[in-house]
Amino acid sequence: MARSLDSYFAFNNAAMTVKNQRLEIISGNIANATTPGYKAKDLDFASLLKKSFAEGGEPLPIQAENTNRGHLGGSMRPAWADLEAGIVYPVPFNPSLDDNTVEIGVEQARYGRAVVDYQASVQFMENKISGLRKAFRGE
Repeated sequence: MARSLDSYFAFNNAAMTVKNQRLEIISGNIANATTPGYKAKDLDFASLLKKSFAEGGEPLPIQAENTNRGHLGGSMRPAWADLEAGIVYPVPFNPSLDDNTVEIGVEQARYGRAVVDYQASVQFMENKISGLRKAFRGE
């Protein structure tokens, strides 16, 4: 069965977008490590990715969204575009007196792991593209 390039790269596209958003959230946590009352956040990658695909593994259709009733059409949003639904608030090991839940060591470790995960996704995507190039050339 022939697949379009969109469906061929859909999983990687969704994964890289969510992983990039997670890096931004963790960066925000690190930047706000000394902000009183700031609550550390994280992104539940697995639940967001599951929302992107139907039971059979095919990507869910992109839904049009009108942000203003005066607009024509709307922007195209994939199912994982609602990243707010995947935000979780980790419970700190050692709560601070100023209600800040960021633990800098934990966040730095999360960030390091998230960078490695993102780099792995980039490498995987590059390998898929390389495989397609070889197939097109008949190698």
